[in-house]
Amino acid sequence: MELQTVTGLISLAEVKLVDGHSHVWIDPPEGLLPKHRFVLNDPVRIDKELRDFRSAGGTTLIDCQPGGCGRSGRWLAKLSEGTDIQITATTGFHLKVYYPSDYWLWSASESEASDYFIKELTIGLYEYSEALATTIKVGYPGRIDGQTRTLMEGAAEAARRTGAAILFHTEAGLNVEALPLFFEDRGVPADRLYLCHLDKRPDFGLHRELAQAGALLGYDTFIRTEYKPRQNVWPLLMEMVRAGLEDHIAIGLDMARSARWRQFGGQPGLVYLADQLLSELHSQGLSEGTVSKLAGQNVAKFLVRQI
Repeated sequence: MELQTVTGLISLAEVKLVDGHSHVWIDPPEGLLPKHRFVLNDPVRIDKELRDFRSAGGTTLIDCQPGGCGRSGRWLAKLSEGTDIQITATTGFHLKVYYPSDYWLWSASESEASDYFIKELTIGLYEYSEALATTIKVGYPGRIDGQTRTLMEGAAEAARRTGAAILFHTEAGLNVEALPLFFEDRGVPADRLYLCHLDKRPDFGLHRELAQAGALLGYDTFIRTEYKPRQNVWPLLMEMVRAGLEDHIAIGLDMARSARWRQFGGQPGLVYLADQLLSELHSQGLSEGTVSKLAGQNVAKFLVRQI
């Protein structure tokens, strides 16, 4: 099996330590509200941060910024080549608040949306044709209606035709129960759905049900004190492992804010994944095999095209 990155296909054997939900480059469009303007567009600082991550043992970043709201395929590829960090790109769409009010996708038809997603997965990114997207993002606000539903229909068609997985931004897991049925009805089984930010809703019964259906669950609040990770995500993670569901969890940092990057003067930085998160996983008594799955192999295998 091979994983698509912005610089080409790689063997899964090359994938070791992965940030399963990353943001490497964000150059947001004009006109957004300040609270929705996340800026990560200093190539020198980003390059240094990626080199630090590489030196600490990191190999791979799953970039989750779709086109039209700050992605730069050219910079993803350039940073990957310069640092020897494997980076994947995503097509699809985020929440509407991250786009200009007149962005074309928010009035596109289902077929227009699916054609766009498929082209980015098979021909090249809109802004940088030399790189391909790996996965399809769905910005899911917790309801399936209006243009969000139209774009979700397009995402389902693109996933069905290309074998790409669908990666979801969820609003703390709001109404995530509706997603497997919606996509199953459109020919996309639950084992092609990667549900991110789900640990913000630490309901073990829900997580068990989704994992048993085949979905991959993204746990990415480890550095977010406002979500009380010690009381929430860590007990949830361990309970899932004890239930034998460790194959359905991917860990990440979701560092979309520059204030969390060391090279921008913030904390804890990408090296947190290698320096602290891995150590904590081992201190919990998890086997090397389980840690390898949680911190890399699960998400890498999941994002391989299933054609």
